[in-house]
Amino acid sequence: MDRKTKITVAGIGGVGGYLSAMLARRYEHVTLVARGERKKALEEQGIHMNSEFHGEITAKPWKIVEKAQEIQEKQDLVFICVKTYSLEEICKDLQECIDEHTVILPVMNGADTAERARKFLGRGHVLDAVIYITAFSNPDYSVTQIGRYAKIQIGKKEPSQEEKKALEEAWTCMKEAGMDVHISQDVEAAVWEKYIFNCGYNVLTTYYMEMVEDLQASPEKCREFRQLMEEAYAVSQAKKIQVRDGYIESEYQRFLRLDAGSTSSLKRDREAGKRDELETFSGYLVSEAKKLGVPVPLTERMYEKLRRQPGL
Repeated sequence: MDRKTKITVAGIGGVGGYLSAMLARRYEHVTLVARGERKKALEEQGIHMNSEFHGEITAKPWKIVEKAQEIQEKQDLVFICVKTYSLEEICKDLQECIDEHTVILPVMNGADTAERARKFLGRGHVLDAVIYITAFSNPDYSVTQIGRYAKIQIGKKEPSQEEKKALEEAWTCMKEAGMDVHISQDVEAAVWEKYIFNCGYNVLTTYYMEMVEDLQASPEKCREFRQLMEEAYAVSQAKKIQVRDGYIESEYQRFLRLDAGSTSSLKRDREAGKRDELETFSGYLVSEAKKLGVPVPLTERMYEKLRRQPGL
């Protein structure tokens, strides 16, 4: 890709910060959408990331704007990394810098994010994207990435020739920036395989307000984690998503191996009193289960209790 490829990243938290650092290190025209003290810190210090996978990176973005409406030129690639409840708002904000050729990747939580972004934007090539990473934003707005992995899968169900070209462009851009990125042959399955795990992990850590090692030490809570995954898996099967064989057992074993001190974004947001993504990890699943006639009793019970608690 041309080093002058025009790229925007909206949402500079853990995931957006990781993408911003990698992209701004390689490309000259990377614009970040950030507000308030975060914007000020990025303007003064650039984007700084301490990564176990890539080392220490400091990069200076081309431009930092509070609103995407301030971007004067149409963008080649746009990465959307906001919380799911802000998706419609950011899509409206991005309208002026997107045209028919723009490639858009919502690198976010949820099972229907790209579908919603296509509806809100109405143009451009919106691809599905899944990232496996442990990354978070620090109080000084630097980013920490933990672990020797940061894997990204991108794709589109039944892509047209133009969409195949868009996929190649996005893959090339990210690969040349040093990312571990792959074009998935079944991106729906990839999205749901991450989503099912998070329907268990985010909900259970937040329901009990415990770190992963506390959950792992309780046979009953481990059973509940597995049941939450099984309920989400049943919904995926009703939707005819081709989740891989042996998925539940392999992800349950991964849960048991998670490092002490690990927690979920939902729990962190709830503890901080921030608006959170309970509707993404639980509300959407309950709604889809009802439409499809799939029983999800544990998911419903935990969702009903969590949504009545303060912190939403």
